Amino acid sequence: MDAARPGSVPTLTDAVALATRVHAGQLDKAGEDYIGHPRRVMDTVGRTAAGAGVEVAYAQMAAILHDVVEDSDLTVPELADAGYPPQVVAAVDALTHREDEAIESYLLRVAADAIAIVVKRADMADNSDPRRLARLPAERAAQLASRYAGRRRLLDDLVLRSSGQTTPGHGPATGTPRR
Repeated sequence: MDAARPGSVPTLTDAVALATRVHAGQLDKAGEDYIGHPRRVMDTVGRTAAGAGVEVAYAQMAAILHDVVEDSDLTVPELADAGYPPQVVAAVDALTHREDEAIESYLLRVAADAIAIVVKRADMADNSDPRRLARLPAERAAQLASRYAGRRRLLDDLVLRSSGQTTPGHGPATGTPRR
């Protein structure tokens, strides 16, 4: 992987170029160019990151890069070696679903990184967008909508538990029912 410029920190423009190169020729479930998904996630994150208390530029970089490790031979250490900020690299690492990893383990890692939380919420919102799902066969669309609704609930619960807050009907951080 090429660094942006020797000795420099890659910019958001560099991250977009990298993601565009990595996802070239890849199609999403509806048969459209895959790069549209990380771009939409990046745009959503640009509107939501500040409200979540995270650095917008880092969150946008993580958003555009959120699938590059899963969808290519690119590695997390290579992103670090290319000079991407440690916060971006950590978020991309948190967002990278490992082979044979249980969804709860994956989302627990996401829930431990503030930037990854913002990106994953935007990712799931885009993946379950009714306009996108309408392009799929009805049964597949319903399966995906249900999957992402469950994952959103699980992520929200894990974020609450990791922050020590309570969830309705549960004690703090334990997930055990209150009496």
